Amino acid sequence: MTTLHSRKSIDRSPLRRTMAGSGVAPSVTANKQTTEIGQPVMHFNSRIRNFSLAAVIGCGALLLVGVASAQQNIAPASTLDVAPATIVNTEPNYVMEQPVPPREILFRPTMDRGAYDSAKALENSYAPGAVKPFTEAFAPLATPLIRLTNFNGHSSTEGLRPPDTHGAVGTTHFVQVTNSHIDMWTRQNTQVLPLGKSVTLATFFGYTAQTLFDPRVVYDSTWNRWIVTAEAFAESATVQRFFIGVSTSADPTSTFFIYNLNVNFFGNNNFWDFPQLGMDQDAVLITANIFNGNSFLGADFFAVAKARLYNGLGFSVPVFTGLVGTLAPPIVRDQNASTFLIAAPPSGTTLSKYTARDTSKATTLTGPVSITVPSYSVPPDAHQPGTTKLLDTSDSRFVNASTQSGNDLWQTHTIALGSFPSPKFYRLNTSANTVSQSGFYFASGTSDDFNASIAANDAGDCFVTWTSTDASVGRNAQVRASGKLSAGAGIAAGPNAFISPTFYHPSSDNPERWGDYSAVTTDPLNAANAWLVNEKVNSGGLLWGSRIVRIGF
Repeated sequence: MTTLHSRKSIDRSPLRRTMAGSGVAPSVTANKQTTEIGQPVMHFNSRIRNFSLAAVIGCGALLLVGVASAQQNIAPASTLDVAPATIVNTEPNYVMEQPVPPREILFRPTMDRGAYDSAKALENSYAPGAVKPFTEAFAPLATPLIRLTNFNGHSSTEGLRPPDTHGAVGTTHFVQVTNSHIDMWTRQNTQVLPLGKSVTLATFFGYTAQTLFDPRVVYDSTWNRWIVTAEAFAESATVQRFFIGVSTSADPTSTFFIYNLNVNFFGNNNFWDFPQLGMDQDAVLITANIFNGNSFLGADFFAVAKARLYNGLGFSVPVFTGLVGTLAPPIVRDQNASTFLIAAPPSGTTLSKYTARDTSKATTLTGPVSITVPSYSVPPDAHQPGTTKLLDTSDSRFVNASTQSGNDLWQTHTIALGSFPSPKFYRLNTSANTVSQSGFYFASGTSDDFNASIAANDAGDCFVTWTSTDASVGRNAQVRASGKLSAGAGIAAGPNAFISPTFYHPSSDNPERWGDYSAVTTDPLNAANAWLVNEKVNSGGLLWGSRIVRIGF
């Protein structure tokens, strides 16, 4: 059960709903009507009518469209109250599954939709024979190699696209989540890992009222816990579900605490989209983009104490709204008292950094602070050989959690490099608010490269994965991996983990949806290794697949 109390005026009219985690759709009636006896009360507040960004944030308009020049304290808009979790065992088929019809999950840019479409159309005007305006000239100290494990992950079975494939490695398992499935492989030093458990997200979370999508998973190696999240399409104008699952041990095939949140915080038909998952020493971090129709309202952020989540307890946390989107939380690898969240607007010369403190108690948030970077813009879509079908490269957002360690904050995004999409990485100094290291990385001078993620270890070595195509040489979508040692100048092309047998053409759409994200995580048993999961194309080109790979220096 979730209850949201606004720090501004509260609409005291009762709206009633079921207990969280029950898997039962809430029963909501008009104000001053009653529902089932004994159901908890939820208070909503209109984001538009009662919530003034200018009053709460000061320069709220700047936060929605750009970066403020000076850091400022940000007041939370509301308090989110959530009941204790239910505990479930993820045995297959304990929920009667509802079939999911084939469905494309739309991409929602944070810039004006018309401007976004125009920008993509302009970038896509790429001529045959084009080459990148430059190639990186550094000599890498080393690149990671594939370390035996390299096998097929989950493939399209639920009729959803894109897969939004994400994953994490723990001490005993590798866990992958997709639209809309969770798969758990037992760790071994073999090429192909044995599958320990495979269930739909509907089964995992015990929810079938709406389709679940945008899943994420992280492993907390300090406390040996798995955290899994996913959102659902809206049930009504006032209800949209977001689920948090927390394992009760290091074994993901055992029991989980399940939290069922209503993230339509103000009950006004807003849409919670593209949630991201991070963590620091004390709390689990959640961000999301908020839309009303095609209008972007800003990003939301809240943090929940691990001490409560990991014990299945209820919680009450402040919610911050109207932030720069898309806001990436970090995976914090040390005991830093400050937690840094970062956003890359669709184009420009700055990144926006926020600082959160006391995330396990009463979170405070300041920012944004501008970090100057070379000018960038949205990437063109990717070409495929043998077809005019393009692959969607999304916008310039950071699609996954950062890595934070000491003064370092690592991130990557896909941007335009001449007429090509190409990932660029940043090693940011959070103390000086400057770029310590950065650079593009790609397969070749004629490749289209996109859908990238990054992770780093405590030594400052980083690992990346991305998708690459090259129509000029007949190369279909690759799963690529690379990285660099801390002192290295940049990231080289790195090894190819898999080449798809054909081009992707599941629909009449052009471009075809791809991504929207991949994942790479460092190995808790060997810091010189990392595990990645990324999208591929299955035989026939009508279904997506995925590939899981272990790499290391």
